[in-house]
Amino acid sequence: MKRYEPASRRRSPGKKRVALISWNGLPHGAESERLVLPHLTSAGVDARFVDWRDPALDITQFDLAVLRTCWDYHLRIAEFLNWLQRTACTVPMLNTLETVLWNYSKFYLQKLEAQGIEIAPTVFVADGSLSAGDRERVLGWQKVVAKPAVSATAYNMWMTDSDRFLQGNEAAQKMQGPYLVQQFVPEVVTNGEISFIYIDGSYSHAVLKRAATGEFRVQRDFGGSAEPFHPSAALLEQAHGIAAAVSHVRDSLYCRIDAVERDGRLLLMELELIEPELFLGLADGAAENFAAAIIRRLEKDSPQIYARKADRTEQ
Repeated sequence: MKRYEPASRRRSPGKKRVALISWNGLPHGAESERLVLPHLTSAGVDARFVDWRDPALDITQFDLAVLRTCWDYHLRIAEFLNWLQRTACTVPMLNTLETVLWNYSKFYLQKLEAQGIEIAPTVFVADGSLSAGDRERVLGWQKVVAKPAVSATAYNMWMTDSDRFLQGNEAAQKMQGPYLVQQFVPEVVTNGEISFIYIDGSYSHAVLKRAATGEFRVQRDFGGSAEPFHPSAALLEQAHGIAAAVSHVRDSLYCRIDAVERDGRLLLMELELIEPELFLGLADGAAENFAAAIIRRLEKDSPQIYARKADRTEQ
């Protein structure tokens, strides 16, 4: 069997190449993500945003692929996962395929809850219908938020009264697959949602996301805003506890922990490990820190991954 050769061996030695994976809606990446480019360039790294669905893309010409603004993946999840599996066989990828497979369905929250991590009260609907026990639980909530198990940027997420939700099959028709029903957390609107950003497994910075007036979704697509946030020592300790409890966070190049504060406690909303916005422009040194982390992975991880791939091809 032909031995696998990394891109760096097929080209002249020297400059490393990094593919920052995006989509055709953002061919040059998000504005905040582009802040990392000059830091990589100054370190001798050729980094560029590429569309993961571009038929002309030759991913083998890169030494590392970093998932960044591929914000359409949830719309074609089977195609995306197939692409990831092919890509992971030819070039090192971060975050890793294993991490993406663990994180792409929001049912991972069920596993975290079982570990003792406090999440928003949630019913996980795998087959389109709620059990009698689940219906009784939902009925005890005044308002509920429903969202597909595979989604991003609040795609197809909606809020309604619990009794209306339980009438008919509106949820099953809208979701067209597994979904989550969560008790509406009013602190999202009153206090905002905190995003704790971790780079290379270590805490970097935090931002506070607020919903627009009359909205419950904090994403910019719905008029939301984001601002720098300096969490208290108590909140930061709780975020660190979540990060330490999940191996995928400890091993990740990047991670975003989204949570709300309720009576001094963090309530985990989501743990983003695929393509979260890192708000690099809202914290001094964040873009430089992220670039340094990518460079460390290029220097440390890539040779080991290549070696493992070569060993497998020779078996």
